[in-house]
Amino acid sequence: MEPGLLCSCEAVHASYRRRVVLKGCSLSVRTGETVGLVGENGSGKSTLVRCLLGFAPLQRGTVWVAPSPGYCPQDNYLNRRITVREHFALMQRVHGMPRGHSGTFPAELEGRLKLAQYLDTRIGHLSSGTYQKVKFVTALAHRPPVILLDEPTDGFDWAMYEAAWDILEELTAGGSGVLMVSHLLHDRDRFDRIYELREGTCEQTR
Repeated sequence: MEPGLLCSCEAVHASYRRRVVLKGCSLSVRTGETVGLVGENGSGKSTLVRCLLGFAPLQRGTVWVAPSPGYCPQDNYLNRRITVREHFALMQRVHGMPRGHSGTFPAELEGRLKLAQYLDTRIGHLSSGTYQKVKFVTALAHRPPVILLDEPTDGFDWAMYEAAWDILEELTAGGSGVLMVSHLLHDRDRFDRIYELREGTCEQTR
């Protein structure tokens, strides 16, 4: 395995309901870098991420991702019946994180993303922007080596958008790698490399 490599795929082919979506995609994410994946809506960006994580089958190709990745999908997958606090407690157990809350990294993220006032709110009662922040924290809270984010700041206001970027930059400074998916990448200078997905293939454009 290449030193510093956290995530990679080579010549990935995949289809969705008989429609060929990916036709030989290759990309990589290394320690300490932020990589963008951009493409039009429906170009296959989410399918590629799902292939990387083993959530979608490949027809051909190879993928590798470092253990215990962080993932923020577009899907609204959180349990609507439990509170934000209960969700974070479950998340900590799943990742084998220390019990308790005060002074932990999840608690720090809650403060920076203004979630403290929503801890006892059921997830089904959150606004779309607050729901998205809970998903974002869930992806990052265990300090994963590699973080795959699919439209992670959708619904954030400008202050929360900046706060999210500050957190990601701190994590990459500590050695994590980030793959961020979007139909339109803002602040292109924040990215070390950018891939464009077009007609089923990835081309590194920066």
